[in-house]
Amino acid sequence: MQFAFDSMLGLGLLACAAGVFWSRDLFRSVVMFIAFGLLLALTWVRLEAPDLALAEAAIGAGLTGVLLLDAIGHLRQHKEHSPRNHWLLPLLCCIALALLLILSLNARPEASISLPELVAESLPESGVEHPITAVLLNFRSYDTLLEIAVLLVAAVVAMALNDGLAATARTSAEQSSRDPVLAGFTSRLAPVILLIAVYVLWAGSYMPGGAFQGGAILAAGLVLLKLADFHIERYAESLLRLGLALGFLVFLAVATSVMIGGRPFLTYPEAFAGQFILFIEAVLTFSIGLILFSLFNQSPGQEVPHDN
Repeated sequence: MQFAFDSMLGLGLLACAAGVFWSRDLFRSVVMFIAFGLLLALTWVRLEAPDLALAEAAIGAGLTGVLLLDAIGHLRQHKEHSPRNHWLLPLLCCIALALLLILSLNARPEASISLPELVAESLPESGVEHPITAVLLNFRSYDTLLEIAVLLVAAVVAMALNDGLAATARTSAEQSSRDPVLAGFTSRLAPVILLIAVYVLWAGSYMPGGAFQGGAILAAGLVLLKLADFHIERYAESLLRLGLALGFLVFLAVATSVMIGGRPFLTYPEAFAGQFILFIEAVLTFSIGLILFSLFNQSPGQEVPHDN
């Protein structure tokens, strides 16, 4: 039974990938991409990697799909005909990449140590019970710090291109009409989304979850508020700008503050490692949510015709 399910899952991934490349309609390609992300999340679950499954479902399929759908809406304002479908070159690139990965896996040397065993031995010193969180926020926290920096740079570049976080609201928000049904539904759902984001953040210390997944859920709630015409950036633009960099700045401050006591960079005291990680993750959840939301918020807005 499991083999049949895994086979259907693999065939579904291939079918969705083929649909993304070979579809002549951009909207259909994006829908197939979202379906591919959801099936990929199920694949990670089958591979016993629930952290990756959560990240793929929330960011890969969810927010990325929203960004692509929003981009298609703006493209159709300026270009009505479908673009030519050059699928041969992407297909050849994918085949070459797949062959390269297969050759790399076959040629990799045998590991002299077992990384899972090494992480399990050091887990009591990390301050958390979940090994993935221990690796991302303690053992390899330098990589996570750089990832947050990359996200921040992407948000800053998007803001620079669009000249401000609230540019969309200033150009078209006044002319939009709020749907009372969507607004009522969103006002009741937003607290639930916030509660789920906080729970996923808290659960990351002992089970799959953490700052990235919680931040993606928070960003989804902010996107929903935006779609319901709750233009929060119009009332708290300075706070939102500060929140974009807050996660990186706090992470960097904690990383350097431990050096005062003679410890190396990003080496937490064992007695307070759990508190440091929880504090960093809480701020990162807030900052990641705002960064992902700002990428969606930088879209130029719908063009509204004016009467002469």
